[in-house]
Amino acid sequence: MTNRNKKNLRLLFPQWQGGMNRPYVLGAKLLNYLAPKEHGQFEEVSLDENNLDKENGINAKQAILNQAKEARKLIEKHNPDSLVVLGGDCSVDLAPFAYLNEKYNGDIAVLWVDAHPDVSLPSNFENHHAQVLANLLGVGDDDFVKEVPKPLKPEQVLFLGLSSMLEELKTDPIHEMKLQSISPSDLDSSKVLAWLEERRPSAVMIHFDLDVLDMMEFRSILQANPSKFEDLKGKIPKGLSMETIIEVLQDVGMKYNVVGLGITEHFPWDALYLNNMLNRLPLIGDVNNKNKLEYNFPF
Repeated sequence: MTNRNKKNLRLLFPQWQGGMNRPYVLGAKLLNYLAPKEHGQFEEVSLDENNLDKENGINAKQAILNQAKEARKLIEKHNPDSLVVLGGDCSVDLAPFAYLNEKYNGDIAVLWVDAHPDVSLPSNFENHHAQVLANLLGVGDDDFVKEVPKPLKPEQVLFLGLSSMLEELKTDPIHEMKLQSISPSDLDSSKVLAWLEERRPSAVMIHFDLDVLDMMEFRSILQANPSKFEDLKGKIPKGLSMETIIEVLQDVGMKYNVVGLGITEHFPWDALYLNNMLNRLPLIGDVNNKNKLEYNFPF
């Protein structure tokens, strides 16, 4: 459902500290370059590169908090009706989704399109990108929960495409919330629209982590590590096809007032390798540079 009278803000948020992977900076900026240039306001969240210590079990906690607070200030400056957030790791959606849930007085549904539920606690996972939805639900580190004036209720949230880290849904107090989910193999528009029809929200916001896509089709995601791809492709659960998620989100957009879209965790492997190569060539780079592209990943 298109509303041309909506005041929209496009927020470029190249945060990398939530997953401790700097390539998310380039990933976010490429998303911004590739995304259609629509009318509306634009802001970019600046990054705190200094406060990267682990605090209270969370890597770079202070930097992430500082960036969330800046994002909130930028959003409130414009007071938009809708938000497009181009990230960055998953935790970029903390301030925007908190703002929208408050603006629409909780009469909003959340489609969490992601291979992971992002409801971890600092005691079981140290990177904040896996904790952001827990914070939006009012659970987790107190400082992050304070950034959510009106927490989401469990019945507002529907997971689409979960394939891993499902054990986090069994963690106290998350398991008591009975969050609903549609698996990758069962996902289609009719199921999502039926869930929305039961709730009849005035607005919908969508968190879209690109890692929900199948790595055999789309390789600009963290788990599609080229150096280990052949080994990983038989171990990583099959993700969603692009056309499936496009169809679902288009059908939702035709029937409901979508006011939030956060696109996160674009990991542009080919661009990163190309950048490394260009920096080591004659005339445009340093021929003495022998540094190959290497990252320390959990994959």
